[in-house]
Amino acid sequence: MRSLALLAAAAVMVASPVIASAALPCPPEVKEARTLLTAKTATAAKATQPSKSQAAARGQDVQAPRNVTKGQANALANARRLVNEAETACKDADAQRALANAHAAMELLKYVP
Repeated sequence: MRSLALLAAAAVMVASPVIASAALPCPPEVKEARTLLTAKTATAAKATQPSKSQAAARGQDVQAPRNVTKGQANALANARRLVNEAETACKDADAQRALANAHAAMELLKYVP
């Protein structure tokens, strides 16, 4: 009886590295979404700084650019949240959830110049 328990314990110890190494790596789309988010964030930061011609143009319709900027900021914030959730899903070994969040983030980032 004791040898049977010892044999079972040895089998579990031998099989555990195989099980641990069977975990799928994080989908490449997660890294792609992070890279795209970083690039879009840098571009948006440059775009929000008013140029001299914009600062000099008083009396023009300034509400439209503010709404566009606010929409882009919201899209970036939502994409950032989705990328973070995708990376968390990778740590949890949930490739399907990671892939879905990465795709959703990239879809949002399509509309951010």
